[in-house]
Amino acid sequence: MCSLRALEADGSPSRSLLKLIGDQGCMVGELVEFLQIVGHTDALQCLKPPGIQILVQPQSVAVIAGHNLRLSCYAVGASHVQFQWFKKTEEVHNSSSPDLVFSPVRLKDAGFYICRVNCGNAYEFSHWAQVDVLDVPPRYGKSFVISRDKPRVLIQPQPQRLLVGDLLYLECGAIGRPLPQYQWYRNGVPIKKATKRKYTVMNLLPEHQGRYRCEIFCNNERTWSNEVNVVVIGMHRLLFYIYSLARCFLIRSIL
Repeated sequence: MCSLRALEADGSPSRSLLKLIGDQGCMVGELVEFLQIVGHTDALQCLKPPGIQILVQPQSVAVIAGHNLRLSCYAVGASHVQFQWFKKTEEVHNSSSPDLVFSPVRLKDAGFYICRVNCGNAYEFSHWAQVDVLDVPPRYGKSFVISRDKPRVLIQPQPQRLLVGDLLYLECGAIGRPLPQYQWYRNGVPIKKATKRKYTVMNLLPEHQGRYRCEIFCNNERTWSNEVNVVVIGMHRLLFYIYSLARCFLIRSIL
């Protein structure tokens, strides 16, 4: 039958030893040193202070330039914890708070951020958080609320009429938390490796002509951009177009 006597000071050999060490005025550091000498790793794990626990991780987000933004990293440790934010590998100046505040956020603030939490000689890094900053018209005031579920499309792709060999540039932008994800389509078919907000094609070919749109998803919610036409004019079509314009101009001048 199990007895609660094991919880008393002399209820077990281990507790009796700890009581004896305490009565002799020995410090915990001396006990740790002795256990290290004898190689008692299991006992050392019991004396090891609790590690740093990051309770709130910073979240990736897409925001509008000129709005306010806050990235948060909350943590606890065995003693007082300190914070330091980084943008990629560079320290962010004056960022020793658990909250990294941008007031307002600017286009150059876009990038990847991480927080280092220090507690004595121990430290722990948070998850990476990506900040995407959209440059949109001023009609979206600071009261514009970022949805935590469904992304809101603010930048729509534009129809284009281009020549063979030109550069195709399509852009779609949405705000949301967490960061919206993208997938571009041409004629209803997903384009391989076209999973960024901006889609470009160098040296445009006739087969790139078609109807383009972008699927945006955030968590389990998804939405679509407008569908736009991209027309690619070949050299023979370009010459015919120039000939038609010249003929029309000539006829008008005669009349």
